[in-house]
Amino acid sequence: MREILTELGLENIPPLEVPENLSQALKEFMLSNKRFLVIYGPTGTFKTTAVKKFLKALAEEQYAQSGEVGCYDIKFVDFVDMPRLWQEYEEVFYKTKLLAIDDIVFSGLPDSFWLKLFSLINYRYTKPYKTIITTNHDLKNFLTGEVNFFQRIASRLCDENLSMLVLSETNYRNPSRQPSSSW
Repeated sequence: MREILTELGLENIPPLEVPENLSQALKEFMLSNKRFLVIYGPTGTFKTTAVKKFLKALAEEQYAQSGEVGCYDIKFVDFVDMPRLWQEYEEVFYKTKLLAIDDIVFSGLPDSFWLKLFSLINYRYTKPYKTIITTNHDLKNFLTGEVNFFQRIASRLCDENLSMLVLSETNYRNPSRQPSSSW
């Protein structure tokens, strides 16, 4: 099973308890007709851990039931690795039933990558595939101003008919730190 989890991108999950609101949001998302779940909030608020633990449990459950689970069923990818992995995993990014993209940041990449990412998000927007996104950005902030790739991506991910947005506030790295008022 360890080899399968590595292939799915689900190795090295920290032994932390995930806040109930994130666990519940992930379960509700899977039962809903929504296509995107965006978990956003400051660094250290369980976003990645919650998603990885949830996906690992799904993978283990599917493996127990059918004896197999692969990257066309579930795939977790770090956003910073996507440009490097694009050629090898492009089909997986498009066709996997449940894709999780961790820690989307909106800077530092060429327009050619943003075009590919928009194409992927737009494709998954129109197909019955589920996508989980984690980010430090409140994507609604990108919905005003000049039209660019960030705004086009955010418009798909913030569509109330097809998306759930969940704020992650509990900081496990510094429990005494309160979330900023901007969240």
